[in-house]
Amino acid sequence: MVDSVSEVKTDSSHHSVVAWQEARSQLEADLEAFLAQGGSIVEVPRSYRADPPKKPHNNYGRGSI
Repeated sequence: MVDSVSEVKTDSSHHSVVAWQEARSQLEADLEAFLAQGGSIVEVPRSYRADPPKKPHNNYGRGSI
């Protein structure tokens, strides 16, 4: 996990395969630690939306002339 802005790599080395593998390994370690502390993962359905669609609002003909 990145603790400060200075730890973020700014050169092109963060695009290498090795860098991606290291990031993936760190993510897996963080996930295992989260689960070991009693955390849980809930799968969210693909159709879930944080802001469900709203009925269109029609203002036609309601304003004063």
